[in-house]
Amino acid sequence: MARKNSRKNRNRSKPSGTRGQSDVRSSRSQPAPAEQPVSSPEVDIKKTHAEAMDVANEEDVSAIGDDPKPDGADLDALWRIVREARDVFLSARDRYERRNQELDERDLETTERAASLTTLKERLEEREREAADKDAALGGREKEISSRSAALGEREIEIRQRERDAAEGFATQQKEMLSQYDESVANRRENLKERESALDEREVRLAAGERDLDGRKRRLEYDEEDIKEQQDDLDNRVKQRMASKREEYEHRIQSLEARLEQARVDRDKHEETLRRREESDRRFGQRTPDEVLKELDTLRAGRDSLQQELAERPDTDAAARLADLESEREAWQAERIELLRGMSESKKRLAYLDNDAGEREVQRDRIASLESQRQLLQAANEQIRSEIDNLQSRTEARSPFPACMAMDADPELQSSESTPEAVGNLEKFVEDLQQRIAFVPDSDQRLHYTKADLRSFLGGLAMGRLVLLQGISGTGKTSLPMAFARAVGTEAAVIEVQAGWRDPQDLIGHYNAFEKKFYEKEFLQALYRAGTPRCADTIRIVLLDEMNLSYPEQYFSDLLSTLELAEKDRRLVLMSHPVDPAPDLFTEGRILPIPPNVWFVGTANHDETTMDFADKTYDRSHVMEFPPRPEPFDVSKPSPRGPISFGALRKLFDDAIKRRTGQAQAKKTIEFLESTVRKPLEDRFEIGWGPRLERQIRRYVPVVVAAGGTVGEAADHMLAMRLLRKLKNRHDNRPEHLEALRRQIEESWTELDKKGEPIKSTELLDSELRRLGRDPEKEA
Repeated sequence: MARKNSRKNRNRSKPSGTRGQSDVRSSRSQPAPAEQPVSSPEVDIKKTHAEAMDVANEEDVSAIGDDPKPDGADLDALWRIVREARDVFLSARDRYERRNQELDERDLETTERAASLTTLKERLEEREREAADKDAALGGREKEISSRSAALGEREIEIRQRERDAAEGFATQQKEMLSQYDESVANRRENLKERESALDEREVRLAAGERDLDGRKRRLEYDEEDIKEQQDDLDNRVKQRMASKREEYEHRIQSLEARLEQARVDRDKHEETLRRREESDRRFGQRTPDEVLKELDTLRAGRDSLQQELAERPDTDAAARLADLESEREAWQAERIELLRGMSESKKRLAYLDNDAGEREVQRDRIASLESQRQLLQAANEQIRSEIDNLQSRTEARSPFPACMAMDADPELQSSESTPEAVGNLEKFVEDLQQRIAFVPDSDQRLHYTKADLRSFLGGLAMGRLVLLQGISGTGKTSLPMAFARAVGTEAAVIEVQAGWRDPQDLIGHYNAFEKKFYEKEFLQALYRAGTPRCADTIRIVLLDEMNLSYPEQYFSDLLSTLELAEKDRRLVLMSHPVDPAPDLFTEGRILPIPPNVWFVGTANHDETTMDFADKTYDRSHVMEFPPRPEPFDVSKPSPRGPISFGALRKLFDDAIKRRTGQAQAKKTIEFLESTVRKPLEDRFEIGWGPRLERQIRRYVPVVVAAGGTVGEAADHMLAMRLLRKLKNRHDNRPEHLEALRRQIEESWTELDKKGEPIKSTELLDSELRRLGRDPEKEA
């Protein structure tokens, strides 16, 4: 900046210098009196004056005074030249003194910054080695600047001495002084340029160092906070551990004392037993119990043997009778052996005969069984051949899509029905819709949905073809699409999603090549029915109940990709080859175009039996969450009305989107998200968005506003459900980042909506803060 100013002043000084030179030339062009020729010192003074005026700027020229001239007319011109040169010199000296003072102030400021950097370096210790090196370099620069300042001071002393000599009228010394002054000025300019460049570089380095130190300081503060939290947590854990250990040790001491008391009792018993044992040993002659028992067992065995021998010893008669019986026994044994030998031979002959007869009988039974099986198989074969012939004859005459062909043949579905077009504006439509949904015919049940929920539901229908309804069980997720279909005079096809679905065939159906038949699921039949002439201009809802019992990214994958295309390109490929005859609505004999009047609404509970939606599904859908308790309101029975046409509803949506007010509100919402939350979400949470979200906002916000809502209501829903929802249950969330994001949204919200508040967004952030152990109310 200083270089620019000096360059600018130099440019401005040139006209003044030119004027001074012209004055000198004019004075020299006048004929001098013959009696007073121009001397050489006068010429030197004029030349010095011209050179001084050439380097002077506007400030130096304006400093030229109007001192009284001395006696003698001949000295008038010379005096004026000397006076102007003196004034220019004095002005230049003052200007350089001011410049030196500014440099001194900047040196003082630089010294203070260096001191603060040194203090901060001492606090950061080992982490600030690079900053210490930079400080050392800056200190060297300061010494160099100080030495240059001393040199400039000496130069100023010489300049003041030369000024005094010029005031006394020494022309020769004035010339030398001015030449030296010019050289000094040139050197000082170069020095000033180098000094200014060094100072600029130093300021850049200081600014970078300050930013780096600020960042490190913030990181240290974060680390200190983390360490403090960990220390507090460690203290709590130590206290709990000490209390637990204290209770454990006290319990162990009590247990040990009880065991000690029991041991004392056992000791007394053992002492008494020992005393008795010693008494017994003394009575048994100091023999061990084993020796005593062994002797006792020996005596008992001898006694028993003697008693047995005495009991078995027979008398004389018994001995004679026993001898007779022994002889008879030997004769009987010999006879028994002969009989056993004969019986064994007889059994062998009988077994041979029995085996021969059994094998013959088994062969006869096996032959009879095989004959009966042959007859049965022949009859079954003939029956199967007959059935195959019948199936082939039937399949050759009918389409593989019997349900779709039946709809083509149904006169009621093939006759178009006119539907009313006049439904008023969106705001009145929401009011009428609220009453018609709430009133359930032939029932005491009342369905209370707020106008804000209905506006959001209609905005979701305008935004895309997939709507996700989330919330705890019993909040009316399934009832809303069914009641909406009833209110607009149509019906909803309910598809109950099963936990085992893994493929689009589970949702749509599959083709059996053997039977040459496509098993059409309810989902496929609902899509085909929506395209028939009678239903083509009606609003059709396909409800996927409990949509997250299985992964939608698997069984609903074809639809997720197709719904992103333009309306004319949305189609469902059912088979790899065309069929003949094909249903009327099929193209190429195998492709079913998805009717534009169909919306897919999925309900989702989140518990241990369900799956989480992937971001791919969330980003392509409109998400709504219902409060646990609805707000009741007065319900009156609506008057009868015909069905609402699909064309009439789409016209309401298109009119709201094309309206300038709606477009301006959508643009305002996009600019708010860009300026307020994009940077913190990307930097701290790695959450961003692309053109898809902007397209959805341009269709959603105008419809909500046209339906009686505000831009704040629409923006709050999109911010909470599409962006902040991704923050839920993340392990890397930091409470201070969530609190900063919350404050930033609240402080900037008045730029978008001065009356409303970001209720959904703040509630979502507060719930995440509570999960992390922070109380938002106390923080506020």
